[in-house]
Amino acid sequence: MRFQDRTRTLRITAQALAVAALLWLIVAPLPVQAAEEKGPAAGRDLLMKAHEQLEIALHYSELAVAPHQPGHQWHRTHVKRAINILVGEGNPDFNKDVENPGDGHGVIKYLQEAQGFLKGCGPVMTCDAIESTLEYIRTAIDHGKQSTDVERRPGLVLQQARMFGVLLRAAHGTRDTESPTTGALEYAMRMAERMAEHK
Repeated sequence: MRFQDRTRTLRITAQALAVAALLWLIVAPLPVQAAEEKGPAAGRDLLMKAHEQLEIALHYSELAVAPHQPGHQWHRTHVKRAINILVGEGNPDFNKDVENPGDGHGVIKYLQEAQGFLKGCGPVMTCDAIESTLEYIRTAIDHGKQSTDVERRPGLVLQQARMFGVLLRAAHGTRDTESPTTGALEYAMRMAERMAEHK
């Protein structure tokens, strides 16, 4: 009887292990499948976060050139806040002396992460639109930093602050265009949405 009990116990254990292995295979997706499922949908979500943060930065860039009290501290503070939103904490251009009204991650980081999820962006040119957005933002940051330079003449400071805002508006893009250059982030979001729908 002992031999039969052992055989029966081994058979039950083997069956339990087989069932557990099958359940694990069903529940735990393969890494390749998980990456594919994250691709366009995750890229779209990151683009939406970038868009949300960019709109906050646009608000502060507009405040920077709005009518205000005399002096340049008003516009400098708002430009620095907008730059903080764009670059995120940990970036060398992040200014700890002013508040960061964004989420701290940074529009640039969101865009770069979205690019990673949307590798091989296909014929819709989503990656081109993201690159255009990043280029506008980098150039805007250069103008923003020039506008906060204390040594500059007031007229030149305001001119640089205006260019900062205009370039952020270009990075935001135009939704109803077929060009990834003028569409920028709006175009990338629309194309990523289509990619996620067709997945």
